[in-house]
Amino acid sequence: MNRTEQIARAETFRALHRGSKLLVLPNVWDPLGAQLLESLGYPAVATASAAVAFSHGIDDGERIGFDTMLDVIRRIVKSVEVPVSADIETGFAEEPGDVAGNMRRLLETGAVGINLEDSRVELPRRLYPLELQRARIQAVREMANDFGVPLVINARIDVFVRPVPESRSEKIAEAVHRGNAYVEAGADCVFPVALGDFEILKTLQREIDAPINASATASTPSIAELEQSGIARLSLGPGLLKAALTAMREVASGLQDPRGSYTGFTRDAMTSAEIEELVSK
Repeated sequence: MNRTEQIARAETFRALHRGSKLLVLPNVWDPLGAQLLESLGYPAVATASAAVAFSHGIDDGERIGFDTMLDVIRRIVKSVEVPVSADIETGFAEEPGDVAGNMRRLLETGAVGINLEDSRVELPRRLYPLELQRARIQAVREMANDFGVPLVINARIDVFVRPVPESRSEKIAEAVHRGNAYVEAGADCVFPVALGDFEILKTLQREIDAPINASATASTPSIAELEQSGIARLSLGPGLLKAALTAMREVASGLQDPRGSYTGFTRDAMTSAEIEELVSK
């Protein structure tokens, strides 16, 4: 992909966060999934780090290795014509300069967006000090400016999945404080991960000067409600992988019954011709 095309995709992806329509991203882990979503009319695709790792038989948490992750992202980018955003965990580094260097390598794959987490990979997964995370985001933004591509930075806020701070009010206050600090450092969007509470989402949407990315959880409001409230983006994380693996388990378990049928994988299934049409593009 040439630089002009990459810039155009980045600008398109950023604009999708500012429209009246909710940007829904059912995160993928391979080119075939990306091609399927593109064929269904999704205007962009995004990866889920956990799904990429699990599909390689590896646990999440940057255990997969950065080179392997980049290879997956590169193949996904080449497989579609829509913008691709990559869940890149903590950036596979801690120091700002090292994160920026890694994100430069990511830009070289043709991706135009990232998710960047604000808690360490090592257990217990504590939040990065605010100033360090600000510096990490700022270093990535400065690198992207120098690279010449307006990388869309989705700054993940892990306050609601970490034990500290403890109370609901403290978590909300910390999320607002961090969100605005990340935006000042160069983030385009803020992602309070695993948060499905509608009232808190609306509070963050009012108090943070940036688009808000919601997670699809059992308690998350409907797409229509999110859209009406002004939430900009919805991510499924490894949800699609879990759904696919659940279906595979049900089919495989059914085949262990001598009286079982084949309808689980033959009825309403995509045909080989349909799949060939996807990959032939």
